[in-house]
Amino acid sequence: MMLPARIADRFKALILILLAIFLAEKLVSGTLYYYIGPRFSWLAVVGVVILILLASSFNLLRHGPDGQHNSHDHDHDHEHNHSHGDGRVSVVPLFIATIPLALGVIVPARPLGASAVDTRGVSTGFTSPADTSASILTIAPAERNVLDWVRAMSANPEPTALDGQSADVVGFVYRDARFDDDQFMVGRFTMTCCVADALAIGVVVHSTEASVLEADSWVRVTGTFQAGTLGGSPMPVLEAAEISLVMQPEQPYLFP
Repeated sequence: MMLPARIADRFKALILILLAIFLAEKLVSGTLYYYIGPRFSWLAVVGVVILILLASSFNLLRHGPDGQHNSHDHDHDHEHNHSHGDGRVSVVPLFIATIPLALGVIVPARPLGASAVDTRGVSTGFTSPADTSASILTIAPAERNVLDWVRAMSANPEPTALDGQSADVVGFVYRDARFDDDQFMVGRFTMTCCVADALAIGVVVHSTEASVLEADSWVRVTGTFQAGTLGGSPMPVLEAAEISLVMQPEQPYLFP
């Protein structure tokens, strides 16, 4: 199927505008951060601006700044019509260009969860060049999230290092063959750049309620750390005092 070149240009501009609106909506709603870290949000803003400028360029190429039809473009169209028929273009490129937009609208934005851990693995340790024992100690135990506790374990790997410290953490339920019936992991995904480098981390929890908790459900766990084991390996284990089901946080990822 073929379309006149001018109509094809209008469709191209429309697709670019819709892509800009789609990207802006993801940015404003926060769902864009399911895929990239907040520190790179400026790239999305630049992308929106570029898409709008590109859409505008289709009109400016055929019309002057005052909105009048460009005489050079008219001469070109006239010559084009004589040499190539009616100046029509294939709709195939337009169709291909709409595929990313269609997929973005049809497929709901969804963060990684427990189901993604099996393919990516999970860690009870996390280190980065900025991690130091001093920086971790500045965060009160009651205010530490899963990432903070995992960093604390990495800073001092002794199984008894956290004995007696109280914790209040939120995460999704995960378990695999290493876990006993009375154990599970309260996990979160961390993201540095984008979802491609997302890493699952977690804290091992001991509770008699562990077996009734559904995988990937979100829970809030309060309790106290004691030395324990996971699959025979010694490590700090959170002895749960209370477990409650909660809604998934608005931003489920943690950012180092």
